[in-house]
Amino acid sequence: MSDSHFKNPDLPSVGIVRTIPKVSQAELFSFKRCYLGISLDNSIFEASSLLALLLWTVRNFDQCLVVVGDYLCRFNEYILNGLAHDEAIKVAYGLGDSFIDRTSEFFRQLPKGRTRLTRWKSHLETNEYKKSRAMLDELFASDSAFRASIEKEASSFARRQTKRNRTLAVTIEEAIRLSSEYLLEEIAVFSALSEQGWQVELYPGPELQVLVDITKGKYSPVPEGLKKRINVELRIDETAPPHEKSPNDNPTEAD
Repeated sequence: MSDSHFKNPDLPSVGIVRTIPKVSQAELFSFKRCYLGISLDNSIFEASSLLALLLWTVRNFDQCLVVVGDYLCRFNEYILNGLAHDEAIKVAYGLGDSFIDRTSEFFRQLPKGRTRLTRWKSHLETNEYKKSRAMLDELFASDSAFRASIEKEASSFARRQTKRNRTLAVTIEEAIRLSSEYLLEEIAVFSALSEQGWQVELYPGPELQVLVDITKGKYSPVPEGLKKRINVELRIDETAPPHEKSPNDNPTEAD
C-alpha cells in the first residue's frame, strides 16, 4: 500500500495530544508495536474515524494489536440493563460480533500482516493477566488511596448515566462495585499486554487518572507491565472533543 493511501485526504486527521509518561516522538516511534483498544459504545470507532485511526497506526508502527472490548461490556449489561451473568455475556459477544462484521472491510484495506484483531476474553486467559490481576486485587484490598481512586472513577460513571437520563438497573453501591471490577480487569489487561511486548497503547481520549498516578509511582507495588507502558492520547480532527475512557466506555477485545 502506498503512502498516499495512508494519507487519504477524505479521512479525518489523526494527531498526538500527549503521551504518558512524556516521551519524544523519536522514542515513541522506536517502538515497533502498539495496541488499539476498541470501546464498543464509542462512535469514534466507526466509519471514517476508525479507518483514519487504523491507517495512522500502520503508518507509524510495524504491528498493531486491535483489542475489541466486547466481553468487558458484560459489566455495562449488569449495571444498565440488569441482565443475569449468562445473558450479559451473550449480549456482549453479540456486540463484538456486530463490530467485527461491519468493520471487516476497513481491515481488508490495511497492509496484510500489519494488524491483528483480538477479543477481550482471550486476554483474561494469559498468565500475565492472572498475575497482574492478583496483584491489583491485593493493592485494592490493602491500599485505601488506590481503592479510593478506583472507586472515584467508578462513581463518576454512575453520575454520567444520571446526567444522560439513563436509569441504573442496580443500586448505586452495586454499580460502583461492578464498575470497580471493570476497571481492575481493564488495567490488568493493559499490564499483561505491556508485559507481552505491547507497551504502547493508543486511545482517542485522555488516560484514566488512576493510571496517570500509577505512572507517577503513587502506588506500590504494582504489576511490572504498568511501569513500562506508554499511553498515547490521540485526537481525531479538532471539531469533536475526545471521548474519555472510563467504565462503560468499553475499551478492548477479540480472538
